[in-house]
Amino acid sequence: MINFKKVNVKKYELYNNDIKITDIELLSSTVTNKYYIVTNFIEKMSERSVEFTDWFSDFMTKFVGSEYHDKFNLVKDNTDNMKLYVDEYIDGLEVDFSKFVDESKSKKSTILFYKEEIEKIIRLSGYLKLYSIISNSENLKFDQKAHKDIYNTLSYEIIENQIIYKIYNVIKTKTYRYNLTDKYMWEYIKSVQCKDMDVHVVEIFNFIMNSILIICEEDRNPITYFLGVAEESIKWLLRSAYKSTVIYSDTISTEDIQSSNIDNLKTYSYNDTLGNLKGIAYKQLYQLFEDSNILIFEDEKDKDAMRDSDNRIVEVQNRIMSINHISPLCECIVFPLLSKLTSIPYNHFKTLSPEQSAVLSLYVQGLMRKVFKNDYKNLVNLLGYYPDNQAALVTTYKLKTMSEFVNLSQDVNNFFGFKTKIILGQMLSYFVGRVSRMTFFNMVDGKSLGGIPLSKVEQETIQLFISWFSNKLEPEFAKMKEILEEDFL
Repeated sequence: MINFKKVNVKKYELYNNDIKITDIELLSSTVTNKYYIVTNFIEKMSERSVEFTDWFSDFMTKFVGSEYHDKFNLVKDNTDNMKLYVDEYIDGLEVDFSKFVDESKSKKSTILFYKEEIEKIIRLSGYLKLYSIISNSENLKFDQKAHKDIYNTLSYEIIENQIIYKIYNVIKTKTYRYNLTDKYMWEYIKSVQCKDMDVHVVEIFNFIMNSILIICEEDRNPITYFLGVAEESIKWLLRSAYKSTVIYSDTISTEDIQSSNIDNLKTYSYNDTLGNLKGIAYKQLYQLFEDSNILIFEDEKDKDAMRDSDNRIVEVQNRIMSINHISPLCECIVFPLLSKLTSIPYNHFKTLSPEQSAVLSLYVQGLMRKVFKNDYKNLVNLLGYYPDNQAALVTTYKLKTMSEFVNLSQDVNNFFGFKTKIILGQMLSYFVGRVSRMTFFNMVDGKSLGGIPLSKVEQETIQLFISWFSNKLEPEFAKMKEILEEDFL
């Protein structure tokens, strides 16, 4: 039986039973870091097939004893045998590759890998595992030209079936998601390191095809693995750039920070918290696109649709970045609520830009939907919109459902210490009046809000703030805080 003896991290000995075939001096590579995946795969193949054991032992013995030019011909002549034995082993495992694909969720704008294509990728990974005994060994490897020839021979199936093109587009799409939150950092990397997103896509694609593909496991979804590797590489690149250029990462700047009445250390802490919250909000936003466009991977014919999806993500980012006015809902709902949940003073929120305020509004919208479900749904829906004009400073609007306000407020003894209901009534009239005179546009699709359901918004505003000011929403706020804290983990 074929077995490997580990001498140290970068050296193994290859045996057939007790007969040593050769030493394997590994390269410094990702494959070396997880070489146990390769050795386990070959040893399990040997356990299942005596014929494979005899062939592999004979093949490696001849390879070690041959001259360089004969080594290349030997490998080329045995590529069919490599495929044959790996295919027999994979067939024997009876892996259900359909579990990696849910075609029922497939949409026009997604990239779908069919189960047959997933299977081809897994089989190629097995071929490359056998070949990696040579390709990942300092003392056995070929030059680049010969290596490329053998690699292309082994990977012919996925090249001819355009599977490799799908893998590239999945990686590209995943990378382009990060243009949402780190657009300017990508621009910095491009100007300083002469490396733009397209270059990074090619680099990570080559890395996956040359290293990660080899260490895929036969009972796991390789596409999920590729996406994880792509995401980690992007995070590492951006994190490295941040560390070398800024002291406080993921912060939201405030104007005139040195003249703030708050101690600077607290200000930096507030900025860091809000910066992280902004990043979480953006991440959740483009996760919605990712769930609908990349969880299921689509056919080649829909590559144009996928590019349209990428363009849509960039459009959403650009739309939010171009917002010029802060919604009254931010001032009256988003900022007070986040102030309560994070203990950041309300005045600190007033220094935020319209773009930052809009992103936090989307985050609060998600929080309220999770906790309140269908309650206040019209008011919560407005949190996903931004105004295209400045909110009025003065309004003469009076609550139309004053009777409801009075009836609800009768059950409450006080509002944060105020026994009178007049102050709250004036506040609510001012808020609803400002909202009523604005034109709103959806942050995601850019469509204008056809008409504000003012009577419902007014009714929900009364219900929300009377409950809020009378401390009846403390259990709900506690749940929101719990969700927020989990998002920071």
